[in-house]
Amino acid sequence: MKIIFVEKKLRIDKLGILYLSAVMRRSGHAVTLIQDDVDNAEAYLENNSVDFVMYSVMSGEHRWYLKRNKELKARFKFKSVMGGPHFTFFPEQGERDPDVDFVVIGPGEKAVLDILEDRGSSKVIKGTLPDVEALPEPDRSILYRYEEFGNAGMKRFIAGRDCPNACTYCFNHVYHKIFSDQKSKFFQRRSPAKMVAEIGHVRDSYPLRTVYFNDDDLATDRDWLLTFLSLYQSQIGLPFCGSVRANNLDPELVLNLKNAGCIFLNIALESANPQTQRMLRRGNISNKQVEDATRSLEGVGIKVRLQNIIGLPVDDPLGDALETFEFNRYLNPTDSWVAILQPFYGTDIWKHCLDRGLLNPDDDCLNFYETTPLRIQNRKEINNLHKWWYFAVRYKFPTEFLRILLMQDLSDDTRDQIQKYRWDLTAKEIYRI
Repeated sequence: MKIIFVEKKLRIDKLGILYLSAVMRRSGHAVTLIQDDVDNAEAYLENNSVDFVMYSVMSGEHRWYLKRNKELKARFKFKSVMGGPHFTFFPEQGERDPDVDFVVIGPGEKAVLDILEDRGSSKVIKGTLPDVEALPEPDRSILYRYEEFGNAGMKRFIAGRDCPNACTYCFNHVYHKIFSDQKSKFFQRRSPAKMVAEIGHVRDSYPLRTVYFNDDDLATDRDWLLTFLSLYQSQIGLPFCGSVRANNLDPELVLNLKNAGCIFLNIALESANPQTQRMLRRGNISNKQVEDATRSLEGVGIKVRLQNIIGLPVDDPLGDALETFEFNRYLNPTDSWVAILQPFYGTDIWKHCLDRGLLNPDDDCLNFYETTPLRIQNRKEINNLHKWWYFAVRYKFPTEFLRILLMQDLSDDTRDQIQKYRWDLTAKEIYRI
């Protein structure tokens, strides 16, 4: 079979479809990836015979993908497959669309083969959690034919699937319910040896200067990490980045991370307010643990980015955001990143916002980098704080001065320029690119 994945425009390596491509190619199928904003899917379909068009869809992007599939179906003959996070949690949206032929819930490695080889017995197919150790390495060739990805000095990898936490803004707790019949396959990691081999293969085939791990928490399994770091240090030796939970670090791990080449880690704070932390259900992590982890890492030269959320459904959203800002300012990490809460449909925090009258059921939640969709106090100040956050933390703006600054109007062009400058600084200071 001939398959294409259609993406609008990718910003980073989308490892899920690279795994699917590897599985399909191993079974003898031909796979291509098209970035619609770059190559145009219609132009490709006009010149190539295609049996299946597949889409991996995030919530917030789903309307574009459904519309694009409808447009392509009107002109070309193929079968369409919708998967990814959005259709895992809302399969009915694909099921009732006459232009969608198949919907995949959850991991698609087995499901796509069943579809291609005519073993699919229904339109909606629930995936099977794979044995990650038995999977082939991701097929990066379909993405790395684009120079911006193939020639990029930083490339992404993932060692572990699944997350043990149940934050209210995430679908993870729903995912565990959907796949409760397969819970023996939760929280898998590829062996340290296979992970190191994969990185080595990419290093030998493409430019690679910095390794970025997409894992939710590299330090969830301490023994795995120590074994991996030893192998990585001896066989790879490249600088690497990732994410950790503050309560999973200890001095021995920090030293091993440093010696293996770790240059940067994300640590999630989200909110500095203990009551808000409980509402977010972020796990038993105290501000003291976040402080200790940050000091410990930066003390050995590993840069830290604190991750924060503002625009939260609390009694005083701006006050909560400024309390978190003040903690960031006090802690003074190398980098401070902030998102505006987007309460996606069906999450526990979405239900919380709905119950408080802050949101309508059909309101769009689209972009962490734009504006708050909630009807909360001080919306203008929250939106402006997102743009000024990095600079306010870095240059230690006094809170009262920041309050005045947040009241000023910002044009769309000014917002965009501030955001671009912030990302340019991050690329140089954090990722060395």
